Amino acid sequence: DESSRASGPYLALNCGALSSTLIESELFGHMKGAFTGAVDTKEGAFEATSGGTLFLDEIGELPLDLQPKLLRVLETSTVRRVGDTKERHVDTRIIAATHRNLEELVSEGSFREDLFHRLFVLSIPIPPLHERPEDILALAEHFIATQAPKQLLLSREAREAVLDYPWPGNTRELRNVIVRAILLTDGDEIGVEDLQFSKDAFTSRSK
Repeated sequence: DESSRASGPYLALNCGALSSTLIESELFGHMKGAFTGAVDTKEGAFEATSGGTLFLDEIGELPLDLQPKLLRVLETSTVRRVGDTKERHVDTRIIAATHRNLEELVSEGSFREDLFHRLFVLSIPIPPLHERPEDILALAEHFIATQAPKQLLLSREAREAVLDYPWPGNTRELRNVIVRAILLTDGDEIGVEDLQFSKDAFTSRSK
């Protein structure tokens, strides 16, 4: 909110959710006829967010052959659409996130070291959910408020169960459990019987 880019465009792109053939077009854009199915010219995410922010989620899943192309954009602030010869200037701030250890990927050879250092300007580690229990109920109540068609509360027993669960799937798992509980409850309160946790998580924690 305090950034000079706060009013600029913002786009989130999940690098692990797209195929290697599609992600290049999504990032850099393409020209009409550049490949089968390219019926129109399309600007990519870098052009669409110039002056703003591009959030690259799951950057550790970016295919190795695309990493030099991403590095070049970061170093030159120019992008070339697939099938084009023209360089286009972009002014995009990059925020990247990953659940994988990029330093380990670098040592394995599956993530470029130069790209890692180019991205690693400021790192903000986010501890797993079980290490920040003060966030659990706040997040659960947020998901209830945004997903439930009516006002719902967590019962005392449900709150205790939510706090006791280790959440191996972190925030995504918490959201799924809450959404499922919303669908299962009949009253105005989510009971512990409406919460369906992974039994494997409890078993793993008890060992």
